[in-house]
Amino acid sequence: MKKMLILIMAGLALLLFSCASPPEQPVQPEQPVQPEQPVDTRAPLPEKELAEAKSLKTRVDNNGLSEFALENYQQAEKSLQDGEAAYGKDNAKAKTALDAAIASYRTVISKAFPLKVDRSKAEVDTIKANAESIKAQVAMKSEYAAAKAKYDEAVAAKDAGNFEQAISLFAEDKTLFQNVYEKTKVKKEAAEAEIKSSQDGLKDAEDRAKAGDEEMQGGGQ
Repeated sequence: MKKMLILIMAGLALLLFSCASPPEQPVQPEQPVQPEQPVDTRAPLPEKELAEAKSLKTRVDNNGLSEFALENYQQAEKSLQDGEAAYGKDNAKAKTALDAAIASYRTVISKAFPLKVDRSKAEVDTIKANAESIKAQVAMKSEYAAAKAKYDEAVAAKDAGNFEQAISLFAEDKTLFQNVYEKTKVKKEAAEAEIKSSQDGLKDAEDRAKAGDEEMQGGGQ
């Protein structure tokens, strides 16, 4: 009887222990490793398109053309980024994007170059007119002639459609005319100061002569 009681108590203890234990957690399956995206070998790398798009971008940036056709420039930049991102992964997609970038950069060039040249010429025209207004063509004859020759060369390049050359020539000529204007201004101010000094000296001499005459007249009375 005592042995039976011990067995019953042991069974109850085992039952209580099994109820208090937390349930086993299910084993989480391992996440499968995502395979790398295969390189698209069906289409060749658009190396020529990438080089041309970058070359056109450099031309646009070096000449400061983006502000004259900003929307087209932004489209070109986006397409170039897309092309570079797909390059070597999806070559067909990369080529399509790079072709779009090339077309947009060419649009920027065709739209912006004439506008940039016109602005460059207008800037030189302003300085040229300022120089001529103070007679730079007379005061700085040789320097003015050199600036005018450069101006004529720039205008000829513009009229011939050689926009990059025209922009470069106008930039040089802007400096030339600015120097002519500054030097002429200095000479003009120096000449005006000399004239004023002479006039002041003449007036002083006249005043002294007048004072002497008045003194002589006063002494003769």
